[in-house]
Amino acid sequence: MYYTIDGTKYWVEINGQGLPMMFLHGFTGSTRTWDDVAGLLIKKGFQVITIDLPGHGKTIYNTGHKLSMKRACHDLKSLADELNLSTFNLTGYSMGGRTALSFAALYPDYIAQLILESASPGLESNEDQQARISKDERLAKKLEDEGILSFVDFWENLPLFDSQRRLPEKVKRKIREERLSQSADGLALSLRGMGTGVQPSWWERLEQLELPVQLIVGESDKKFVSINERMKSKISDSSLHVIREAGHAVHVEQPKLFAEIVSEFVLE
Repeated sequence: MYYTIDGTKYWVEINGQGLPMMFLHGFTGSTRTWDDVAGLLIKKGFQVITIDLPGHGKTIYNTGHKLSMKRACHDLKSLADELNLSTFNLTGYSMGGRTALSFAALYPDYIAQLILESASPGLESNEDQQARISKDERLAKKLEDEGILSFVDFWENLPLFDSQRRLPEKVKRKIREERLSQSADGLALSLRGMGTGVQPSWWERLEQLELPVQLIVGESDKKFVSINERMKSKISDSSLHVIREAGHAVHVEQPKLFAEIVSEFVLE
C-alpha cells in the first residue's frame, strides 16, 4: 500500500507477523527482489517490510524536493514513525545497503541490528566522488536518450553481474522483468540523487557505529569483498560472511542461505 511522506508516495509491502525486518533493494530493483527471501523469513516467524526506494518500482517521488541520500533517509525515518517502528532490523542490498548504512549513521537509535549486502560507505576522496558523479550523469543521460530497454540490455551485461548467468532461466527472466518495469526518468533521478558519488562518505563514521552489523558479500564479487573486509576492520561489533558460488546479489543467487544468515544473526 502507499504511504505519503512529505509529498512522496512510497510503496510499502508488509507481510507476516513477528519481529519486524525492513529490506531495501538495489538500483533497478524493487520490493519484488526480496520475494524468495521474504517467503522464507515469514515462515520463520518474522514480519517483512519491503519498500520501493525513490525512482524505483511503484513509489512516486515528489520532484518538488531535491532527492538526496539524507532526504531519502529522513523519509524512511518518517515512514518508520508512521508504522510505529521505534526500533527494527534493517537490511539493504547494494544501493539499498548504502541507504541502510546512511540511515544507521543518521538515526542509530532506530536500528536494532543492521545487515549490509554488497554495500559500501561511499567514496573517500573528492576526486573519486566527482569522477563517479560524472559517470552517473552519463548513465542518467543514457537512460533519458535511449530509454529503459537499451539501458537494461547494457546494465545486465556488466561484469558485476557475471555470476547471474548461471541462474535458472526463470530467475533471469524475473530479474530482467523487474529491471524493465522501471522508468528511465525514475532511474535517472536515483542516479543523480542517491548515486555513490553524491552520497556522504561514511568511512570515518564506521568506528562510531555502536550496533551489531552483519556484512554479506559474494565470493566472486572481488571489489566488494575487499571493501567489506575493510569495513569489518573498522566496525567493532561486526561479522562478515563471504558466500561461495555467489556474486553481487547474494539474496538472488543463494536465497536460502541468505535468509538463514539473516535470521540467525537477528535471533542472536
